[in-house]
Amino acid sequence: MNFVDYVKYNFLNMRTPDLVEKMRTQEYATKIANQKYMFVDLKAKTLTETFAKYIFEIYKVVGPLINSLREEFVIKDGKQFSYYLIEVSFTNEVKELYATLNKDYMLSKIDTGVNPNTVFNEVKSNFVKFKKYVSGENAKETNLIFNILKDFSAIARFDFFLFLRAFCTSFVDGAYNSNPTFKPTSNVQVVDDLIKLDEAIQNIMVKKELVTALNTFCKYSGIPEIPEKNMKALLTRIKYLQTPGVLSNIIIFFLRDFTYKPHSSYSNVNIFVNYITDFTKNLKNDMDSIISNIKSNKISTIRNNIFSGIEILKLSNVNEDKNEQLQKFDCEYFTCVEPLQYIKTFVIEMFDMDHKDALNDMFVGLEFVSKERNSQGLDAFYTLSDSKEEIQMFDTMLSPETEACKKLMGWILTKNKANANRDLIDGLVKKIDEEGNKIVLSVYNALIDITTLLKGIVDDCATGSKVEISNPNKCATLQKFSVEKGRSILSIFEEFISLLKNFVR
Repeated sequence: MNFVDYVKYNFLNMRTPDLVEKMRTQEYATKIANQKYMFVDLKAKTLTETFAKYIFEIYKVVGPLINSLREEFVIKDGKQFSYYLIEVSFTNEVKELYATLNKDYMLSKIDTGVNPNTVFNEVKSNFVKFKKYVSGENAKETNLIFNILKDFSAIARFDFFLFLRAFCTSFVDGAYNSNPTFKPTSNVQVVDDLIKLDEAIQNIMVKKELVTALNTFCKYSGIPEIPEKNMKALLTRIKYLQTPGVLSNIIIFFLRDFTYKPHSSYSNVNIFVNYITDFTKNLKNDMDSIISNIKSNKISTIRNNIFSGIEILKLSNVNEDKNEQLQKFDCEYFTCVEPLQYIKTFVIEMFDMDHKDALNDMFVGLEFVSKERNSQGLDAFYTLSDSKEEIQMFDTMLSPETEACKKLMGWILTKNKANANRDLIDGLVKKIDEEGNKIVLSVYNALIDITTLLKGIVDDCATGSKVEISNPNKCATLQKFSVEKGRSILSIFEEFISLLKNFVR
């Protein structure tokens, strides 16, 4: 600032943009000159080697942590570390509870013969106790440690190596024990980088919990703990840089951006909410998986018993291939495929061949006490008999030449296409699946109606009672239906009902 400019500004009250900028720059130069350390050479307008040495001392302490901090918090947002922080604080009692909240424990109990529902109830009870602990008194302190470290991790966004290399072209990254020769620099890019450091520094809470947080993270990352002497030096240096204006005045002076202010916002994450939410979800998935396996084994056992010696027919269009692709891309899939396959096989290979004529003979030859019961039984009989045609009509909905099939196959060609068209895929699959499941439910109800009616008729024929039919004595004269045949049909129908029950919603 020359004497003429000083007179113009202070005595003549001139306020041209250039003059205002000169005066503001001088103002910040004065503030910088009054700082404790000579970070800036105001005459040469350079950042000094003193500043580089100061940052290097910080780098020597935090450098070994930088990559781990960046990976854990900048890239992964600290979720994995939050799990560690919570679980490392477990007492022995809580560890015992935690050991029961997993799939392996539940399967081991079930394999010893304990009823699955009993196992699930035990695990649910343990989870309530576990959740109560996790949400208890230690939550506040653990949350504080996490959030302090999360705020500190912003320092990983500042590239110490590139910054220091501007002062020493031979500087080697990770050479914490070296003695580099720094020289002043006027590189504007270095000043731009300082903004990241300034914002990171302003977000750091220098308090005793930070020491605990850093040492805990060192242990988590497999890095030696920071020695107490180095820790004190680090916190002292950070605390000085947090002095209002120390870094921001330098940034403003060089960039002449008088509106600059470091952005700061302290983290306030409740890591226990996310932990419990994820834990609940995973535990539920484990239980669902066990139930699914039990259900699948049960279905396989019943299916193999019912269809022993019969090759299960495959549906021609709505097949497992489509379902495998849909499930692979996490889309809605056809739940009706398997039960419709069983129904089609049952009707063609068993009902039509062995049971249909006998039941028809029963309906024709016996007189029902109630016309409504007779009508209900016949409706159920024809529903079951006609189901194979219903399934065939359903198949045409996804035959290759239909527009729906062409659309679906186009949407599920790749994962990217499936993701882009997920709503359309889920909507189409759900709509078609509903139609298929209507057939499943209709057949299921028809089987129950026939079975209920047949039980009464067999009992009437065996005992002479007239609850369902008024002429039970005539049963002995029928050609294709008898009490023995009725009981045989009942046994098969009840078993098939138990199979379909696994698919009816």
